[in-house]
Amino acid sequence: MEKIAAYIRLSKEDEKKGESESITNQRELIKNYVNKNELGECEFFVDDGYSGGNFERPQFKKMIAEIGKGKINTVITKDISRLGRDFIETSHYMFKYFPEHNIRYIAILENFDTLNPNGVEDMIPFQTIVNDWYLKDISKKIKSVRQNKMKQGLYMGSTVPYGYKRSKENNCKLEIDEYASQIVKRIFKLRIEGWTPTMIARKLSDENIEPPSIYNKRNIKKTYTTNLWGLSTINQILSNPIYIGNLVQRKFDKVSYKSKKKIKLNKDQWIVIENAVEPIISKEIFGKAQAMKNKNVANCNKKYDYLLKGLVVCGDCGRTMTVRRRKIKRKYKEDSIETYYCCTNNIRYRNGVCSLHYFNEEKLNKIVIDYLRNILKRYSNKDEMQTIYQEQNKNVFSQKDFEKEKETYIQKRNILKKALKDLYVDKTNDIISEVEFVELKQDLEKDKDILENKINEIEELIEKNEQEADNHQVMFDKINKFLALKNPSKQILLDLIKKIEIMENKQIKIYLNFNIKKEDENE
Repeated sequence: MEKIAAYIRLSKEDEKKGESESITNQRELIKNYVNKNELGECEFFVDDGYSGGNFERPQFKKMIAEIGKGKINTVITKDISRLGRDFIETSHYMFKYFPEHNIRYIAILENFDTLNPNGVEDMIPFQTIVNDWYLKDISKKIKSVRQNKMKQGLYMGSTVPYGYKRSKENNCKLEIDEYASQIVKRIFKLRIEGWTPTMIARKLSDENIEPPSIYNKRNIKKTYTTNLWGLSTINQILSNPIYIGNLVQRKFDKVSYKSKKKIKLNKDQWIVIENAVEPIISKEIFGKAQAMKNKNVANCNKKYDYLLKGLVVCGDCGRTMTVRRRKIKRKYKEDSIETYYCCTNNIRYRNGVCSLHYFNEEKLNKIVIDYLRNILKRYSNKDEMQTIYQEQNKNVFSQKDFEKEKETYIQKRNILKKALKDLYVDKTNDIISEVEFVELKQDLEKDKDILENKINEIEELIEKNEQEADNHQVMFDKINKFLALKNPSKQILLDLIKKIEIMENKQIKIYLNFNIKKEDENE
């Protein structure tokens, strides 16, 4: 009895063709075919609303997984286009994947059956090309329709901008959301009053106002939500021209009808429609908010490349600590600037997300560099590092051991190869029967495959071992390079240090990119 998978696919475009392409129609067609040919019971895999160019379909992937487990030996579709419309991918499954897994494939309408070739298979590559062309044509038409609607001032995005909602009469028209629009107005008001985006985010979070990720339940693509307002959310609202009625769309476009990857288009390619929706704020207020942004940018033009930036993380919440600068006023001395690391979660929110702690940047640099100099001088000797490496890899085979084991398996494989040759000779000379030949041949080939896998595994281990040795030498060179420098560069520190944790009690823990003795850790 055959183990049959009946695959059904329906895209949004197929729905327009009516009942002939419906899931019900496909299911009945396959059932009738299976019953007529007495193929047995079949399991249905149905993907509803998926394009033929998309092979990341849930049920299709499930079917392929079942094939991999050996639970299916026959696949049936209404026609080849149900399997897919992409020429390369469809051909891959029909002419490579299915044959390699001994899968019988049946496309009913094309009268195609791999078990019973009838000449139709010669035309199949052309059919897949036609299906691919159809996919390209449909994609082109859909894109054209979408762009025409955009030019009409209709909203074609999947997520509605915060402050608006979809019209009940027309899903592509936006209306003002009374509640959310008031929050938008407040955000702009606070900004032109001098509040920073960070301060605004913190205030809204303190007041337990739902951010867009929670308030806008229509944003179903979000895999997670937070009840805290983020800096990026505030900045997006402050810079979105939709709040003065201007709709800006088609900022991105797919690189190909076969790919989900998108690229950002030049501004002259964007579709911008002024006065497309009812504005929430005036152009005057929006302009003032942009002026505040430009002012901040001007004040931040001076860049500082801090020595340990990117390596310092909060020991309490795990978030990367950022660098801040503040002016310290002195009564009898000149004012000075203090630079310090602090947790970004504590900067943004006051809801107990993280503890309030910071660390002077200059002091941290000295502590880290002094620690490295003290520790690394003990590992500047190659013999010492080699000893540590050997101690930490006691259970790992040496390169010589790997080569010896590989040679043993190769010898065993060669013996099996000879046994296979002898087996063919015995069959030819009628020493063994056909049945005995097949059984013995299967056993020998199975053992041979096991040995081949073992040899491949050992070769990978040999390569990994060689890479480890190379890495060992590279790290030794970096250590000595660091010790030779009076003022180490940021790059050499990135090479040596994995991360630096700072706890609330100012305790520091330094993690290196190579192994050291237990007693040397954060002494």
